Amino acid sequence: MEKKNLIFVFLVPVLMMLNGCGGGVAGEGSNDYPQTSGTTIIRANSFNDKGWDLISKAQYQSAITSFNQVLADNPTAQEACEANSGLGWARGRIGTMKDGMEWFAKAVDGSNDAKVGLAAAYVQLGSKSDLEKAVDLLYTKLGGENPHFHYTTSRPTGVSDAECHALLAFAFAGIGKNDEATIQLDYAKELNPNWQNTTIDQINNVVEFLNK
Repeated sequence: MEKKNLIFVFLVPVLMMLNGCGGGVAGEGSNDYPQTSGTTIIRANSFNDKGWDLISKAQYQSAITSFNQVLADNPTAQEACEANSGLGWARGRIGTMKDGMEWFAKAVDGSNDAKVGLAAAYVQLGSKSDLEKAVDLLYTKLGGENPHFHYTTSRPTGVSDAECHALLAFAFAGIGKNDEATIQLDYAKELNPNWQNTTIDQINNVVEFLNK
């Protein structure tokens, strides 16, 4: 168990970022964006689009402002779901995925992106019960217990289908389900034939270590 805990300490920062990057870029804080006037639904959608565009540009604080505007604009349930998922990802990129848990939890029933974000946060927490929750989110709720499910992002989370399966492999390995972990890793490599020297490669090395 001590060996596993040590691995979590060193791997989790890499695992949580996956393809993302921390911090802002030049121009962070600018809120210039052409908004569409009209109904509440149009405005909320426009601010959601703006927020996700800002996330793709690593302007996370500005994205948070935009998503909060959605929530303050009498959004529909789906618009609120999109905004809360965005808040989770933006806060997760600024700090750690754990920082986005409150917002992921609000969106998890209606957003696959929120399921992946919340699962990553549980993996970061690292206890057996947390890893079991991550498995439930990814394998059961997202994948429908199909080991070869596909995760397609609806927004720019920076997490690929292959990385999602590698994340699930890591969670399986952490709770001692080695065969399931191997199946997920093999599938992640199939989805991304150029997996060497990527996050998947790093996860592969740790899963092999945990499975010894």
